[in-house]
Amino acid sequence: MGLVWELATQIADFRAGNGLPRATPREALADIEAYSCERLHDDPNWCVAQKKTGVRAAQSHRLNAANLAGGARTLIEWLGTGAEAVNIPIAQARANVCLTCDRNKLGHHWMKLTGDIVRAIADQMRVKEQRKLRVENEEALGVCSACDCTIPLKIWLKRDILAERTSQEVLNNLPEWCWLKHELQSPFTA
Repeated sequence: MGLVWELATQIADFRAGNGLPRATPREALADIEAYSCERLHDDPNWCVAQKKTGVRAAQSHRLNAANLAGGARTLIEWLGTGAEAVNIPIAQARANVCLTCDRNKLGHHWMKLTGDIVRAIADQMRVKEQRKLRVENEEALGVCSACDCTIPLKIWLKRDILAERTSQEVLNNLPEWCWLKHELQSPFTA
């Protein structure tokens, strides 16, 4: 379950050690979810009511699970290959397309990811920063709502990794102006 389960376990241990009620990880997790939803004012984009109990629960996955799993594998593979990246002009051209795209989503989109995926993304971002892989206006790049990818990382991936990891379904969902769609449908791109 990742980081949230670790936190719930720590809270449960603290409660049990101090003779406090609700001292199981499951109860602590329910409290974390209820508190999170309360702080989010029960926003239906983030919280749902469980049918039988009426208890609020943070939504565990609003993103496409297959895309997320594929994305995590892609990031791990990228690291495994020495994090080979395209050159800066290619990454910048890709970023420029994303910067003007309505599918580039910033903000709370990151909260929908599991702990393991967040850790994988953080590891990749560290590698990217260590290698000084940056483009202009990178802070305005978020997550693509068409493919669920982390744009500041995806723009650096080589075409062969992108081609291998992009399903036809995802490709069909991309807008016509998307750099990924153009690169993967053109036999002449790098």
